[in-house]
Amino acid sequence: MTERPAFDRFIIGAVIAALAVVALFAHAFFPRFEWRTVNADGSAIVVYDRWSGKFQRAVYDEAGRVKPMDVFTPF
Repeated sequence: MTERPAFDRFIIGAVIAALAVVALFAHAFFPRFEWRTVNADGSAIVVYDRWSGKFQRAVYDEAGRVKPMDVFTPF
């Protein structure tokens, strides 16, 4: 019976760790969603989807529930 070398497991682990680090950096530089508050009290926000180019506004009511508005596509 032949045993697999110990470095095979190390190489696989190193590749998985490197892919995870690259994915974290890619997400930091290319996030999908960006949001901004619209008014001073922060009860309304605008969400921008960078990957599809769509905008959506949401308003929080007095009870804290979110009322999303229609999605706007500028193109």
